[in-house]
This record gives sequence, C-alpha cells and structure tokens, in this order.
Amino acid sequence: MTSSTTKLTSYTEYVTSTYSNSSSAASNLISTKLIDSVTNSTHFFEDVTKFITTPRSFFETSSPVIEDTEIGSLIDYNAILERENHKEATALIPVTVYLIILMIIGIFGNLLVLYVYKFRFKRSTSRVFILSLAVFDLLTCLLGMPFHIMDMIYPLMFVWDGACKCLGFALSFTILASIFVLDLIAIDRYRKICIPFQKQLSAKGTKITCWVVALICLLLATPMLFIYGSVEADTKHPNVTGKECYISADMWDSDFPMIYNAINILIFLVSVFILTGLYIKVGIVVWQRKSFHDSHSSRNGSKRSTSGTSTPDTTVIQMHSIIDDSKQSVKFDKGSQESAVQLFSSKPAIFKTDSVSSAYNSPRTKRKEESMHRKKLKRLMSELSSTSGDEGPSERGNSKFNTKKQMRTIRITTMLFLITLIFIISFMPYLIIEVLNSLNDEFWNDMSMSELVIFNFLLRTYFINNMVNPIIYWFLDKKFKQEVKKFFRDIRKCKWSRTFRLDAKSFTS
Repeated sequence: MTSSTTKLTSYTEYVTSTYSNSSSAASNLISTKLIDSVTNSTHFFEDVTKFITTPRSFFETSSPVIEDTEIGSLIDYNAILERENHKEATALIPVTVYLIILMIIGIFGNLLVLYVYKFRFKRSTSRVFILSLAVFDLLTCLLGMPFHIMDMIYPLMFVWDGACKCLGFALSFTILASIFVLDLIAIDRYRKICIPFQKQLSAKGTKITCWVVALICLLLATPMLFIYGSVEADTKHPNVTGKECYISADMWDSDFPMIYNAINILIFLVSVFILTGLYIKVGIVVWQRKSFHDSHSSRNGSKRSTSGTSTPDTTVIQMHSIIDDSKQSVKFDKGSQESAVQLFSSKPAIFKTDSVSSAYNSPRTKRKEESMHRKKLKRLMSELSSTSGDEGPSERGNSKFNTKKQMRTIRITTMLFLITLIFIISFMPYLIIEVLNSLNDEFWNDMSMSELVIFNFLLRTYFINNMVNPIIYWFLDKKFKQEVKKFFRDIRKCKWSRTFRLDAKSFTS
C-alpha cells in the first residue's frame, strides 16, 4: 500500500511538473511569436516609409554593412547612399527650379497657343503646323521635363528602369518631332513668300505631312527603349554604388548608342542648315520687297510701282523683282494670245504680250490689253505682298501695299527668325556636352559639385525651345495677343459659350 501511494504521488508530481513546464514553454512561445509579429510589422512600415522617401531602400532586401575608414565605425550602406543622393540633389536645386519654371510656362503658354489657333483662327497650312508644334512642345513639358526633374531629385537613386526607358522614349519623340515641324514651317514660309506661283501644300496635305513626321519620329525614338535604363552609378565612397537613368549596362560594349547619338547630331545639323538657308532667303525677299515699295511710294502714293510703254505689237511693264535668283514665270493663255510675267532678282522684269493676230493692232484693242495686263500685274503684286500667303478674301483682293501690311510682314519674318535662332542656340550646349561625353568616359566623374551644377544646367537648355514660342507670338503677333486678351476677358465675364466657338470672323494664320 505504502509503495503504491509513493508511486502515485511521484507520478502526480511528474505530470504537474510537465504540465507546468509545457504551459511555461507555450506561454513563452506565444509571447515570442507576438513580439516577432509586432517587430516585423514595424519593419514593414519602416520599409514603406523608406520607399516613399528613398526609392533605393525599398529594393534592398538586406543592407550590407561596410567599414568607413574615415570615421572608423560601421555605417549602413543605405545611409551613405541617401546622404550622397541628398547632397547632390541639394546642389542641383537651382537646375530643378529652372526646369519647374520652364515646365509651368511651357504648359500654360502652349495651351493658349492651342486654344487660339484651334478656336480663333480659320484653317490654313500654317495653322496646322503651329498647332502640331504646340502639341509636341506641350508633350515635352508634360513628360520630358518632369522626367528630368525626377532625375534631379534622385540623381543617385533613380531605380525605376521602366520609367527611364519610357520617358526617355517620349522625350526623344517630342524633341525630334518639334525639330521636323520647324523645318516644315520654314519650307512652307519659303514657298509661300519666295515661290508663290508654284503649287502650294493644302491644309489636308499639311495634316498628312504632320502625321508622317510623327510616325517617322516614333520610329527614330524607338531605340531609346533599348539604349537607356536604370544602371549603377559611382559615388564618392568606395564600394557604394547608386542608380541613375543612363545608357543600359547591356549597351556598354556596343557602338549602337554612339551611332544613335551621331544620327541625332546629324539631324540637328541638317535642320540648322535648312532653317538658316530658308530664312535667309525669306529675309532677303522681304527686304527687297520693302525696298521696292519704299522707293516708289513717294511717286504714286502707294507701296508698288509699275510703268509701261506701248508699241503696236507689244506691251511692256517693268517692275523690280522680289523673287530669288532663279527665273520664275507665270503664264496666262487666252485664245491666240500668250502672256508671261518673268521675275528676275535685282533686275527689271518685263511683262510682254506678243500679238499674233492683226485684230490686236487697233488702238482700242491695245488699250484693252494694257488694262487687262495691268489688272493681272496688280493681282500678282497683291499676292506677293502677302506675308503668310493665306490671308482672307478681303486681304487677297486688296492691291494696295499699305504700311500696316508691310509692318506685319516685318513682324512675322522677325518672329520666325527668332524662333529659329532660339532653337539653334538652345540645342548647341546639349550637343556639345554629348560630344564631349562620348569622347571621355570619365567626363562626369571628374567634376566638382559646382561644375556638375553648371553642366547639368547647360545639358537642359534645349527645353527653352519648348516654352519660348508662345512668348514670341505674344510680343510679335498682334492678332495672337488680341485673341489671348479676348479669351481672358470672356472668361472673366463668364462667356463660356463664346470662348470655345470658332468665330466666323476669325482671321487666318
């Protein structure tokens, strides 16, 4: 009995002890799991916070620990990277502010250009070109400039590879499209002013041309999707690398990026050659036209001059040419009579009619011929005095070259010249830096912080071209300025129905 009682007591104590230990272990296990859960949650929210403030931290599963020889202590990898990124981003604040200002002005200005030329101007070739240019400039302000602002804020932590490729593609597309549209505008201006009697591009043809240009630029910009990406970037600290949007690592051993940059430089140089040549020619023509009318204004009270002498067989009218060195001819055929106007540069042109029938020898017939040819010459002079080449009927029928039209000719010529000049000047620093960078692989690594700021500013001067056109229109095109003022006046008076309605009395571009 005693032995059985002793065994039962020992078993009871064992069970109690085991249960107690198990409960304690379970309690400890639950407590440990709870603490780990809370700790992991805290780490999760810390990671989310770091992602918002520092993109690099979110993509690092574990931060390597390195020894900083200068401080002699262990420092977190990301802390160094964040510190270097913050230091460079702070130095680049002037460039960031510069881009923000250009972006705001460009968006606001190009939206005004789109409104004025869409709702307040009638259809014309130049209207289509200017609208296309404004669309591409607006896309640059909406996509390209924010992309570069992000690059300024995260110079060493640009971890978005897809964004780098897509935004680089969009920026390349809009810039190339703007260049080609500027070329088309110059060609259109040249044809309308210097060779107005040849076949001109219609509004429908202009739209098709702009769509073709857009397609070509999309193809030319496609390589950007493969060339650029988020790649490693060196910092001031050894063994610490960041991320930047630059040429992809897959392309480092390839000549394709250099070839692509060379093609872009060639496109720019060819465009400069075309724009310079065409606008110089346009300027010469306008200057000759102005000189011609000024030299004859005191004699007949108008801005044109014609003089004629008659013979039994011919009628001769002389006028100073306003066309280029090549011979231009416009013929009028009626019955057995053939008339021709021949325009020569810096030489008198002869308006000559050869009679092939004896019926034309009578004085009455000769007077009738002279009157008819003078009317034709009047019409030609009126068309030549047109600056844009597509004015409304009231202006087209006006044969007087008055001061108002002459001043508009000078303003538009000056406006086009300034647009071209600013385009060339704004792109030159970018291309020079790209050439230097291609020749020296350590171009950016050897710079001080102040040099880095200056070169980043010069690298982005071409954005001026995307925001300055509305400002030029405002100061040099009175009609554009009037419509902008009218727009804000209607907005202030809440005349919304009239604001976005095409006015029947709107003028053409």
